[in-house]
Amino acid sequence: MTRRGMIRYSILFLSFMLYMYFAIMFDLINITEQEENRDFVKKFVNKPPNLETNNSYTQQTFPVDLTYEEEKVFFSCDKYESRCLHYSLFNCENIKRIKLLEKIGHGVTKQAFLGSYEGKKVVVKMVTRHQREARECLDGLLDRKESDPLKRSRCFVFPTMKLMKEILLLHQLRHDGFLKLLGYCVRSEETDSTDLSEHGVIAVYERGTNLSPEKLKSLSTEDKVRQALHLVSFFQYLANSPLGSLRIRDFKIDHFLMVNSTIKMIDLDDIDNIEPSCNAYSAESDAQKVPCMYGLRCEMGLCNGHNAKRNMEKANELFFAHLLTPAVYPTECFKMLQNIHHSLSELSVNYSNLRSALRKLLESVIYPH
Repeated sequence: MTRRGMIRYSILFLSFMLYMYFAIMFDLINITEQEENRDFVKKFVNKPPNLETNNSYTQQTFPVDLTYEEEKVFFSCDKYESRCLHYSLFNCENIKRIKLLEKIGHGVTKQAFLGSYEGKKVVVKMVTRHQREARECLDGLLDRKESDPLKRSRCFVFPTMKLMKEILLLHQLRHDGFLKLLGYCVRSEETDSTDLSEHGVIAVYERGTNLSPEKLKSLSTEDKVRQALHLVSFFQYLANSPLGSLRIRDFKIDHFLMVNSTIKMIDLDDIDNIEPSCNAYSAESDAQKVPCMYGLRCEMGLCNGHNAKRNMEKANELFFAHLLTPAVYPTECFKMLQNIHHSLSELSVNYSNLRSALRKLLESVIYPH
């Protein structure tokens, strides 16, 4: 064998040995991970969730404090941070153990029920044939004397898509300003039953209490500032979310609840990241015009920044106007409140400045001069 042949043989032999080494190591790692996954599934998934223990899990990677009535329970996901994103407290195996107690709310596409699991209260959302979108479609088929199962199933597609959108958004968005999704089950697009053992798409959430302007006004002065700080953090997150700047299209107080003394958003099916389109020039002439609200410039056909300002405008109207009413604050806070209200009404403040101003206000409330 020539010298060149020996070198080529040696290279091939070494390559083969390296390949075998890494193949064996990969198999060992894979086997170890599979065993860990099986242990994890046995410990958490196959075991019925216990709302009283600290070993349950949620989609978040940090402890979540849930309050049902006067009792506190904790869900923790410290050890299996990456895997916990793939598991929920409730799934298609155990969701049927929730007992529905009463209907507590409804919208255009879905209904909300108060449920009980091991003595603890949860909220269950689902699409039913009693909702407007599905009912009008089904009534139309009845008027035309059509009983095609395929056409009936289409009546549930859009409402079900809205609920699925909410579930998927909550999987991607991480902020305490969203109502906690405790689990879900996806089986099919349609069912005429509210039986949780066969219903098509079900979502389970933590329970909260309704909000109103009167309830906001009844909070202590310190709590009002803390809620305002929390809301600013929430709307700042919406403006810079992983999905882009998000806008709440159907912005009303009914879409928020109080959970553990924290205001949380409960309805995400009308949220999107679409900034309004615009045209910087008039169609009749080359004269430049102002096509965007809030004095924003038209950039590459979009009114960038519109979503954030629109959210803040509605938040000021529904929340800050009640939380930051000057009459309930000490006299020395009036100047700070005037500046905050002016910035909010002009929508000229950035989130960092607003948070700094609210922290200064909080210090003045907690440590009066």
